[in-house]
Amino acid sequence: MAFKGNIRRLLNATFNEECESCDLDNCDYGLSEISSSVFIFLSIVCGIFAIGGNSALLLALTRTDALRSRVNCSFIFSLALADLMVGLTMTPLYVCYAVGYEPYWLIKLEGFLWILTVTATTYSLSAVSLDRLISVVYPLLYHQIVTEKRCRVVLCLIWTGSIIFGFPRLVLDDFVKLEKLWIACSVTTVAIPLLIMLLSYTKILLIVQKTNRSVADQSVSSACVSVGNKKAVITIGIIVILFILTFIPTTVVYFMLLFEEDLCKELTLNDVWLWVALVSFSHSSVNPWVYGLRYRELRQALKDSLKCG
Repeated sequence: MAFKGNIRRLLNATFNEECESCDLDNCDYGLSEISSSVFIFLSIVCGIFAIGGNSALLLALTRTDALRSRVNCSFIFSLALADLMVGLTMTPLYVCYAVGYEPYWLIKLEGFLWILTVTATTYSLSAVSLDRLISVVYPLLYHQIVTEKRCRVVLCLIWTGSIIFGFPRLVLDDFVKLEKLWIACSVTTVAIPLLIMLLSYTKILLIVQKTNRSVADQSVSSACVSVGNKKAVITIGIIVILFILTFIPTTVVYFMLLFEEDLCKELTLNDVWLWVALVSFSHSSVNPWVYGLRYRELRQALKDSLKCG
């Protein structure tokens, strides 16, 4: 069965020495051949959609003058770039796991790329949510607040922070320190971005509800603003729902692994982790279609890019 050596390589030398006498023969763990084949197939499908969709989105963003001139599109560009990295790196790495190729250097590389891509993805999503929030709360001051310089600073912080945050995984081998790193990752890359998105969604929703109460007194221009606000609510709502469905399962399984003392159950959870990780990768496959289908300019640019392709 695949993955039988995976969990042991993730543990430090002290733990391995203490568990040399552990009886794992009665433990039911590892993917069967059928499960492994299904996992590989789904990973490849997710990878193809992530690479194809995000490449088309990046192409549309760079080739379309109207989109290039909009500074907030840089956040979508950042998100598409992070999602493209997931398709190019993470899905192949997990296919390697499925076929039983799992040297320790590959596990360390996977940990670094996991932190890098997840951090870049979640904070790019947070930037998109905050951008929508600012456009709704301060519509008249939006272009004064969201400037090209500030967007570049935010993107620099997102990607530099992602690299710095992921680097310790390349050099740390101590199991206790690794546990602390992954706990910090769970809070920083999942809990904080989710809080930002939820607060943004709640604030926009309250504004839209307040606007709807006075809909009878609206002028044509204010009615257009109301439609735009409703669209922002739906878009951020989709972002939040997808985020919860795809990222929360990995956090839950990780903390179950963290507090599980029975080695057999830990090995079983290690197999479950592979599937929830695959679910999180699917987020990168869906994102380009969410933005491409919801924004008319992006939708048209995607069509033009595919025609050119």
